Amino acid sequence: MPGAQELLVIAIVALLVFGPDRLPEIARTAAKAIARFRSETQRGIEELKRAAEVEDLERELRDIKRDLTSTGTALRGDVERNMRAGLAAASPSTALRADHDPPPVDLQAT
Repeated sequence: MPGAQELLVIAIVALLVFGPDRLPEIARTAAKAIARFRSETQRGIEELKRAAEVEDLERELRDIKRDLTSTGTALRGDVERNMRAGLAAASPSTALRADHDPPPVDLQAT
């Protein structure tokens, strides 16, 4: 970072090279260029931040989908095992009947 003496030397050289008439115009143009550069830099930084946030959200969504898929698969397996265990333990009167079997009859109910 230049000190006060360096800035004074730069100002004197600029005054001698460009003259007092053009120096304000050059200073305005330089200030506009610096402002535009800062603005573009800030916009670029904000875009990068948004892109990073989107990538983080997409990664999190993939993780959630993977967890849901594995949980759903595990639940489906548990349900199937429980159904098989329940059918195997069922008594013949409560077991599922085939389509060609006659309906069950409860003699005490008639």
